[in-house]
Amino acid sequence: MDFISSIVGKIIDYSVGPVGEQFGYLVLYKSSIATLEKKFQRILKKNEAVQQSVNGAQWNHEVATSEVKTWLTNVEKKIEEIQKFLEEDVKANKMCLNGWCPNLKLCYSLGKKAQKNTRAIVELLLEEECGKYASPYNHAPPREVRSSSTDQSFKDFESRKSTIQNVLNDLKNEDIDTIALWGMGGIGKTKLAKEIERRVKSEDLFHKVAFATVSQSPSLTKIQAELAESLGTRLQAEFLRGRANELYSILTENKNENVLVILDDVWEPLDFEAIGVYHAVQEKSCKILLTSRNEETCNAMKTQKIFPVELISEEEAWNLFIEMVGDYINASDLISIAKQVEKECARLPLAIAVVGSALRNKRTKNDWKDALQQLKRSRPQDIYGLQEKVYSIIGFSYNYLRSDDYKSCFLLCCLYPEDHDVPIEHLVRYGVAKRFSEGLDTVEETRVHVHAIVKNLRRLNLLLNSHKKECVKMHDVVRDVAISIVSKEENGFMVKLDKGLKDWPPTDRSYDSYTAISLLLEEMKGHPTELKCSKLQLLQLLCLNHSTTFPDNFFNGMKELEMLSMKKGCFSSTSLPLSIQILKNLRMLNLQSCRLGDVSTIGTLGNLEILGFPNSRIEELPLEIGNLSRLKLLDMKGCNSLKRIAAGVLSGLSRLEELYVGGFKNWGCTTTMEGNGEVTNNNASLAELTPYSSKLVVLEINVPSILCWPKHLHFSHSDFRFKINIGGGYSVVWRDEEYLFENTLGLKMEDASDLEEHQTIRSLLKKAVLLKLEIGKIRRHELEYPLIWNSTDSIEITLTTQDQKQNVSEAENQTKMWSLFPHNLIGSFGNLQQLSACQCDLLEVIFELEGLNAEESNIFNNLTVLDLRFLPKLLHIWKKGPREIKGFNYLRELNVTECHSLKCLFTPSIVKLLVKLEKIIVFSCKEMEEILAKESGDEENRDVIAFPLVKRLLLVNLPKLEWFYTEDNHALEWPSLNIIQIIGCPKLKMFVSTSTKTPKLKGVHMKRGAFQPMIEGDINATIQHIIKEKGFNDPWTPKDVLGF
Repeated sequence: MDFISSIVGKIIDYSVGPVGEQFGYLVLYKSSIATLEKKFQRILKKNEAVQQSVNGAQWNHEVATSEVKTWLTNVEKKIEEIQKFLEEDVKANKMCLNGWCPNLKLCYSLGKKAQKNTRAIVELLLEEECGKYASPYNHAPPREVRSSSTDQSFKDFESRKSTIQNVLNDLKNEDIDTIALWGMGGIGKTKLAKEIERRVKSEDLFHKVAFATVSQSPSLTKIQAELAESLGTRLQAEFLRGRANELYSILTENKNENVLVILDDVWEPLDFEAIGVYHAVQEKSCKILLTSRNEETCNAMKTQKIFPVELISEEEAWNLFIEMVGDYINASDLISIAKQVEKECARLPLAIAVVGSALRNKRTKNDWKDALQQLKRSRPQDIYGLQEKVYSIIGFSYNYLRSDDYKSCFLLCCLYPEDHDVPIEHLVRYGVAKRFSEGLDTVEETRVHVHAIVKNLRRLNLLLNSHKKECVKMHDVVRDVAISIVSKEENGFMVKLDKGLKDWPPTDRSYDSYTAISLLLEEMKGHPTELKCSKLQLLQLLCLNHSTTFPDNFFNGMKELEMLSMKKGCFSSTSLPLSIQILKNLRMLNLQSCRLGDVSTIGTLGNLEILGFPNSRIEELPLEIGNLSRLKLLDMKGCNSLKRIAAGVLSGLSRLEELYVGGFKNWGCTTTMEGNGEVTNNNASLAELTPYSSKLVVLEINVPSILCWPKHLHFSHSDFRFKINIGGGYSVVWRDEEYLFENTLGLKMEDASDLEEHQTIRSLLKKAVLLKLEIGKIRRHELEYPLIWNSTDSIEITLTTQDQKQNVSEAENQTKMWSLFPHNLIGSFGNLQQLSACQCDLLEVIFELEGLNAEESNIFNNLTVLDLRFLPKLLHIWKKGPREIKGFNYLRELNVTECHSLKCLFTPSIVKLLVKLEKIIVFSCKEMEEILAKESGDEENRDVIAFPLVKRLLLVNLPKLEWFYTEDNHALEWPSLNIIQIIGCPKLKMFVSTSTKTPKLKGVHMKRGAFQPMIEGDINATIQHIIKEKGFNDPWTPKDVLGF
């Protein structure tokens, strides 16, 4: 038969297409099946590799792109389909096919299916192997800042409650898709929109909320990016139309979910279709809430409902004023004049907040009289969209600032575009160059000082909180006033940031009069040939497009320049302009997101103290940079193209206090642990830091191997902070805008015994507050040895081990389980906030509680997140221990994934400790039989078991799960539970066997959007109904799981 097949195969090669193909299905069915089986094994391995890569990326705070998720989903579907084909169709008919009288129809069918499936596999393999997904991962969105039940900064004015409720009602109305809040600047529209966002989330009116700030000069790509980030992803397309298609796909991806899109501060009509939301609105996948100062704008956008936001009432205005200044005013002789001051604020919330904050705890009548006089006599110039009264009020508050440092920080914020997230670190570096406050010896001391100033400016309502870490925002009304202030001063600012200028802007006054210039340009062109700025101290340029030329004489007229910041397209040439050498007074140089070639000219700027190339494309830091003997800070964050730091650069920077080079790995390493071997390349080595390591205050660095760490490199400064990753892996996340990081150490090594030779690394272990260990070989005595477990101030610990061997006898293994936290060390981790354990193949117990003294125990009360993944031998999370134990009172999230030896999650005595638990996720644990297990001696106990704050419960792919809790001696209460999803639990018999209260639960989610509403309000009856319908038995894919 095989011989005949080979002959016929040759015939088919010469047959006419369709006929030959159909004949091939029949004759070559065996070889087709064999080929399919080979390809099937290949796709299985590839699927496993990609999935492992996705899992690894999660530990680097990255998430797979939608394309990768789609590929995995398609592969899993195809694997399921082929598995069924091979196990059922092929295997079941094998006897018949092996006979001498094969069923020709069946042979044809099997051959055709085999070839079709083989082609599908080849296509999937090609998609992955040809690099179709150039950027397979996005940075995961940061955890949303946890808020209380109400926003503390939101004032719940009685006069606005009806507006909020009417908006919420209209959002529930299927016929209304677009709603607007309309009112003057400073009236409180943004606060109102954010309160509506909070209410929408708390009441689960929408599955997701996306928020974007539009501003006076909107960037549609920026709006798209903000909306995508709010939804937990990033857009990959470069141009507007492609990004719009991506955003549309995100908004409509799940037909069972809806999204509320909030667009804040809309000045002119927006093109919803260009952004990517129009068709999503038409398809009822999303609704839009916008805020605007202009009612005509709302009408032009065909907004269905427009709600005016009015001035607050006189009573509300007075109460807010009292809250701002302090209630002492009611019992003083100042009440009469205070009411006059409050009247000047004209019932405008922003004005009341600003003036009240400035006068807080001012107890002398002269202070109040002076304030009233200033407010009454102010005659401000006309500013578009801004009432004169508001201008005078903010100008008054600025004049009340107590020091020049405060005023400088405030005014520096207006150098950034409207609604921009201003990095506080920029203000820090300007502060160093401007010599903020005498007596600040280090950059870190200036950083502390500036953050304190910013905090007070926020308290004074002159600055606003930003949703981005280490950033601050300036209200657009306040920014208008700040620009007006600096424009009137003799040595003023030029700020032109509304739109990208095509040419260098003309001015009605001499450039010679400016001390600061901040411009947003299309590209560097059209500048005056003789640009004379003899008083200019600060120049900040942002170019949208990459400039092909940069004039060599550009800096000739700026000899007094102290601070220079150039971003994005300012440089695209191979070298910097020669005139930069003239800037001998330059103290701060920031070249951000630029394309840079040779930067050796910078080495001539002998007074430079701050040098940054954040996110720039630069390949080499040349030897000349080592001439900067006064340099205090070198920032190379995000310089992923950096290949070489010339040997000798760091040894020349004798005054260096802060070094940020987290993205650079090519350090010169020695070939021996002692550090006396040959250097492996011609790059700088860490040994260059040794002579002045006692002066280092901040270090962010990535070291490829422990062999690259000099044995005698020590850090002794009392304020020393660090983010250090040694050995690669997924240990440490490098965030471009993060400068206030906690002490962080990521350590990947083959053998834990290597630590014995490194006193400095052991010292860093003690000081780390975020510790991540990935250890290839770790022995039981080393896990218990204080060499590792002595980090008493740890905030987060991630432990990963990979070794499959134990250096202990079998007898010892039987008598003592391997615990992550033995009872005698548990007390050392009082500050631990997050615990992640992954791929620790020998770990059997997380918390060994046996042996604890119940009266003295109050353990892990700062732990909020417990994340356990891929722990194949884990038997207990909490093992034994006294019933009266205290602790774990602030645990909010419990995630358990692929712990295949774990049979239950916890016991009633542990549940009673978890009073703050909000989320329970149990995923793919093959031996899990029940979630809540009974404990000995509990038979007569009839107490209610409560999960007071648990809102979400996810149980997925638990093939042996039979019940949540089988005993009938405890009633269960879930007062906050509003989402439960159960998938892939074919043996589930019941939820619990006793009464269960779930007042907020509306039903049970299953796979692919299937939902079973509650039956008679009883979770047990609802789940029994699903079991009868076999709703938990169907195959599933990760796409079926809700976005927890």
